[in-house]
Amino acid sequence: MKGFAVIVAATLTLPGVGYSQDTPNGSDEKTPSVQVGDTTSEMTGGVAAGGDDAPSARGANTAKDRDGEGPAAPTLGGPQVQKTDAAPDRPSGILNGVEPRRADKEGADVVASPDVDGETEAGDADVTVTGGEEAVAQSAEDAETDVEAATEITPDAAPQAEAPEQPDTEAEAIVEDEAPENPATESAEEVAEAPEDPETEAAEEVAEEPENAATESAEAPEDPATESAEEVAEAPEAAPEPDPYDIAAQECIDIAGPANAGVPAAAVDAASQKETLARAAEACLMAAEAEDADPEVLFHAASIAQARGQAGATFDLLTRSAEAGLGAAETRLGDYFLFGVGPEGQDIAKAVGHYQAATERGDAAGMTTLALLYQVARGVPRDPARMVELMTMAADKGYHFAQYRLAQTYLNGDGIPGRADAALGIPDTSRAVRYYTMAADAGNLSAALELSSLYADPNSGLPDDPEEQVRLTRMVSQTGHPPAIAMMGVFYETGRGVAYDPAIAAGLYVRAMESGKLDFGDLRNGAPGTWDRDTALEFQKILQARGLYDGALDAIVGGGTAAAARKLAGN
Repeated sequence: MKGFAVIVAATLTLPGVGYSQDTPNGSDEKTPSVQVGDTTSEMTGGVAAGGDDAPSARGANTAKDRDGEGPAAPTLGGPQVQKTDAAPDRPSGILNGVEPRRADKEGADVVASPDVDGETEAGDADVTVTGGEEAVAQSAEDAETDVEAATEITPDAAPQAEAPEQPDTEAEAIVEDEAPENPATESAEEVAEAPEDPETEAAEEVAEEPENAATESAEAPEDPATESAEEVAEAPEAAPEPDPYDIAAQECIDIAGPANAGVPAAAVDAASQKETLARAAEACLMAAEAEDADPEVLFHAASIAQARGQAGATFDLLTRSAEAGLGAAETRLGDYFLFGVGPEGQDIAKAVGHYQAATERGDAAGMTTLALLYQVARGVPRDPARMVELMTMAADKGYHFAQYRLAQTYLNGDGIPGRADAALGIPDTSRAVRYYTMAADAGNLSAALELSSLYADPNSGLPDDPEEQVRLTRMVSQTGHPPAIAMMGVFYETGRGVAYDPAIAAGLYVRAMESGKLDFGDLRNGAPGTWDRDTALEFQKILQARGLYDGALDAIVGGGTAAAARKLAGN
């Protein structure tokens, strides 16, 4: 039981509950907790969660190593980052600028053309129309002939035949309307245009534009019923009233993001997470009141309740979220039962059950904690193979802490009896480097520092790679981690992986000392015992400019220079 308490305290990193890790390289340095509401989190080596070694959230993520700014110490800073919808105009439904197409009696399309040359056959024909009966008797063939004649007629060749009183067929009316120069068709045109005969006018409109008859009728002001029908057809359907719970749920997710039961990679991430939840609180808590609330909304509402010290509400919201199928909620419930911080106290069997449910639902944080339980035989039998299997699953899902722990396992056999297992392929330095790199790139500062040290260690089995060592160290230094800042100073003093620059080196040493978290004796770890002369001189100049050193500028770092440097830290 005592062994479990030691190992779990050194390995589990669970949000919402206290956790800690071994410091890297066996260091005694400890990182204070990061508070998120009433919860406490602490990462390995004092850097995974940042702790005292991390700056405030204002400097998170975008801090740059101001390598080229001379002796002045770099500062952290970072920009903050933040649609107009235009609906197209609705078409009017009115055809503009389009000449209507006309049809003869047989349905053939004819386009009126008043200015084409040609002779008229209608002029030679003996056309006599005396009444409606004769017009009805006219054959379809005659109508077609009239159409051909109308399309060939010209003003010069127009025949002088007398105009009949009125054609009775729609086809004749159409043809005669298209050839106004033909006296035989004038009366037909007059009839077609006469406003006294609405029925004939409507028939002509239908015949002239069969494709758009419905539109013409709908536009006709003489037919109020049709016009009303058009208005009803064109009126947009009324949009359903938006559900306020749905609106709040969307806002909650937009602000808080996906639910995540894993530990933040650094303290700056934890601080940012706290600020984000504070902005999302109103929307998330409102959306959580819905009976069918989204499980991720319930998870975020639980985190907000936890930060407010509302243990009962937190547990109820997590239970609803887990029952709705969210793996992250299962993991968080497992944490509550594992450490006994929930209203029901500690219950290892229930904790294991929740972690197993979380694993089945693909939650990487739940997989990682279950793997550690298999490592220490708590609630489950000891099973190194199962531990490695679960840790690998979580690492391959991108969880930085699983990647970091798996790297340690492959490097030196952590969690493996005898620190070696040929069947599992442990140890394996190449795999260790792969997972260290994945964790570091995901923001795990402990992984970045440990891997950086490996590249500088001739006994690690890794090829010497100064550029990669600098890349990893700079990644950590940009979070404000004093040992990493000092290490960057060593690189500039020695020219390892960067261009030699004494002024930048001295400025970085001063910045590391100003944190108050680094002793002068540890300032140049990894550097030659004797200071580079130009770097020492630049260091003395900065101390003198600060009013801390009044000795000779002799590039000799002795007791006076050391005492002045310690004053930078307020000592």
